[in-house]
Amino acid sequence: MNKLRVAILGLSLSVSGVVSADPLTDLVNTSQAVVDQLDLGYRTVAGLQYNANLGYMSDGTMADAAKITEAQRVAYNDALSAMADMEFYTAEDFLMDQGEIALANMETAIETFTEAATEIAVILEVTSMAEEAAENNSDPEMQAVAEFAEANEASLTLQAETVTEYNDSLEDVEGYAQEAAAYIGIANDADSVAFFDNSAEQADSSFVDEVQASFDLNNNWVKLDFDNANWAAAVYFDGTNGLDLFKSSTAILTDGEDQTFYTTSPSYVGYECFFYGTGCD
Repeated sequence: MNKLRVAILGLSLSVSGVVSADPLTDLVNTSQAVVDQLDLGYRTVAGLQYNANLGYMSDGTMADAAKITEAQRVAYNDALSAMADMEFYTAEDFLMDQGEIALANMETAIETFTEAATEIAVILEVTSMAEEAAENNSDPEMQAVAEFAEANEASLTLQAETVTEYNDSLEDVEGYAQEAAAYIGIANDADSVAFFDNSAEQADSSFVDEVQASFDLNNNWVKLDFDNANWAAAVYFDGTNGLDLFKSSTAILTDGEDQTFYTTSPSYVGYECFFYGTGCD
């Protein structure tokens, strides 16, 4: 069995760019020219047939006027051939679509996270009460916390399945976020897109239905397998060949602080504001 060969994007890359959409315009124009002659031919034959039965004739120039010229035939065939070599659904489109799939999975995981996190957020009330009592070192306030905890112990107790759901959803969100970022980040990189476009052309594989994508954190790459060839192409996203899509946890948390998902969360607006809409700043 032949081993799968993997082509890796290098620092030095020479590829041909994706051709423009001009062949489409050429095909429209040249095919329409032939179709116009075809329509004229049908009308000519129909008219001649009808009038011949009535005893009327043309001046002898109608057949020539409806003929398809050699120039028209060649122009159409050339445009058709050029169109057949076109790739409108490119590596960039394909990668972005893979990214959209990962983003959709991420949103599903976020919904699960939100449900679990909201259940856990009920402890914010007792947390706030306990912190205030501890800060004031007040026996009456401490007693109030104890009585509140006793009265609401059932609803305030964290269930193991809720915590598991919360933890698992966090892993899912991060995993799908990484996958989406890899596809979208590579799709935004001109060298990577050109490399994948060229690889697909060499493999004679269409991105519509003859290419399989995989995201691999162990190798820190996105790999495309081509159905028509016993090899694949991969692009690193860890800076190995220049493209580095990793961002520090600190920077990502800082970005998160300005996002609506965070600024409308119970941990940001507080228990009363989130659950009852009161005491909001």
